[in-house]
Amino acid sequence: MGALLVVLCSCQQSPADPGSLFSKGLQRDAWRTVSAYDAAVWAHREKFRAEIPPAYWEPRIQHLHPVKVYTHRVNLVVVQRVKDGAEQGKYISLPVSSFQPVCSYLFKHPVDGFVFRPAWGNGVFNFTRTSVPITK
Repeated sequence: MGALLVVLCSCQQSPADPGSLFSKGLQRDAWRTVSAYDAAVWAHREKFRAEIPPAYWEPRIQHLHPVKVYTHRVNLVVVQRVKDGAEQGKYISLPVSSFQPVCSYLFKHPVDGFVFRPAWGNGVFNFTRTSVPITK
């Protein structure tokens, strides 16, 4: 997954470019969070884990007070609470991902356990995930 992200990223504009799809808001901070962690893994400063450690969370991600943060199909999942085995929080869609969430009122079946609802911000969805994979 990391190699694919690096290849895709090399074709994209920099997150700092004013015309970039990642130029502001949660999408920019989600992109920077994923990029910083992937760079650390590629440089062997970190071992790849299912979850992204808090040291890589950008300010807007930290502001959401996550319980944990991880990627799903290159997008960023910010878990804000876990209740009765279900995760809830923000799902931040990144334009480099081929997977784009569809809100539950349009698509009734969960995708990988996710049910999406619109939220604030470009590419940001509220989610509930009921079938959460076990991570070690």
